[in-house]
Amino acid sequence: MDSKRLKIIILICSLMCITWLYYTSYDVSLPIKGPVSAETWSQEQAKRKERINKVCQEHASKLYFDNVPIHNYHIIFIPKYNVLHCEIPKAASSTWTVGTFMKLADELGVPYRQNKEHERTDFQKYFQIKNMETFNRILEGDPVSFTNVRHPFERLVSAYYNQVQSSGKTFDQFVQSVLRTANTTQNKQTYFEMNQHWRPYNTYCAFCNINYKVISKSETFKEDKKEIMHMLGLEDEDEEKRMNKQPGNTTESKTRELFRNLTEEVKIALVDLYKYDFAMFDYDPELY
Repeated sequence: MDSKRLKIIILICSLMCITWLYYTSYDVSLPIKGPVSAETWSQEQAKRKERINKVCQEHASKLYFDNVPIHNYHIIFIPKYNVLHCEIPKAASSTWTVGTFMKLADELGVPYRQNKEHERTDFQKYFQIKNMETFNRILEGDPVSFTNVRHPFERLVSAYYNQVQSSGKTFDQFVQSVLRTANTTQNKQTYFEMNQHWRPYNTYCAFCNINYKVISKSETFKEDKKEIMHMLGLEDEDEEKRMNKQPGNTTESKTRELFRNLTEEVKIALVDLYKYDFAMFDYDPELY
């Protein structure tokens, strides 16, 4: 048997093991559909956080940070509302940062910026946490801490269309580039060399260090956003609005179409790269 065929067999066995663990170790359930009661929503949140805690306990050495990545300004703290937000690119980050928090810039005392190109980054830097001492003090204050996630492969496809397609790269070429960078990165906890739009979720949010009050998902975004806004004492004026989101199931159908053309070997490598995203947030690695 040649080495290439043996490698493919090993990769297929690896995917089967990951899938078996996914379905036997965790309570796999469908996302909430439609309006839900506050009690049902709280129960779903408890289940999401319990799942994260279980993954953290089982893989602490790989996921727990000695130093939480607070210096990349993806984690911001807005004192007036006691809110700690971890922004994950290509997972409703624009809806929250631009569509919600930046609209409060004047009220929050953020200096006016004439350079609109860097307005978002300047806003994030303004509320960036300066050091670990400040960070620990913020956590002691029981902030409304939250983030939003989505299926890892849908996020990857969204990043491709938004960041890469215009360069002329095919999706397969893009994915190969993502995997090469991931495989050669020195620190498999931070994946610092990877583009921020497709790094694994824990590299931003340190889920094993921070006990987030709300874990929002794109599948339940409307309900989750409503509850978060209520916690902050804010009115959700754009309740139905999502930024950078195409109507219908466009992302899902495009993900299905693009992944259909990837080899099994590449799919298995992607599942391995995002394995903790799948495990923590109850996403099916075989959906696409």
